[in-house]
Amino acid sequence: MRHYEIVALVHPDQSEQQDEIINRYRRIVEDSGGKVHRCEDWGRRKLAYPIEKLFKAGYFLLNIECEPEVKAEIENVFRYNDSIIRSLILRKDGPVTEQSPILKQIIKKKAEEKEQAERAAEEARQAEAARAEEEARKAAEAEKAAAVETASQAEAASESTDEEPQSATTDEESETTPTEQTEQTIEAQSDSSSETDDQSANAEESQEDNAEEKS
Repeated sequence: MRHYEIVALVHPDQSEQQDEIINRYRRIVEDSGGKVHRCEDWGRRKLAYPIEKLFKAGYFLLNIECEPEVKAEIENVFRYNDSIIRSLILRKDGPVTEQSPILKQIIKKKAEEKEQAERAAEEARQAEAARAEEEARKAAEAEKAAAVETASQAEAASESTDEEPQSATTDEESETTPTEQTEQTIEAQSDSSSETDDQSANAEESQEDNAEEKS
């Protein structure tokens, strides 16, 4: 048996069936008694130049060990299969099993994309946590301000309630003051009248005494 390396380009419209296409060629090799040493699906990639007005295609790589007749059969299938737009088969000196540079690049790129996605998700989570914390802080401040406002209103209402009895007492005092003044005026007038009567009586007695002395 001989060793071959196969690279084929799959029509982009058939990219969803690329796994099935690869398995079809694997079966051709394995059913004939050959071996598949390496199988890589490189996915859809940009073409170096347009092919049949196409700018992208699905790539896959096979390193196989088979008879020349099997290799010729695969070439014939490629030729009459519309889903394969280009293919290349190279003779190799021995089996190749290590990852190709292109696959390593693809794996590295996927790892970087995954890392970026995880980083973005973590940043989004932190931003959401910060936003929730900020909202909680604002809510606490608003609640505190409302409590202070309620306490101020209650204190103002209490002070207003305390002022009402004092106002009522002042009104009562203002109402009773004229009465007391009137009573004091009457008493003063009564005292003055009493003093006048006493003075008149004393004057009469003095006149009587004078009259008796003359007689």
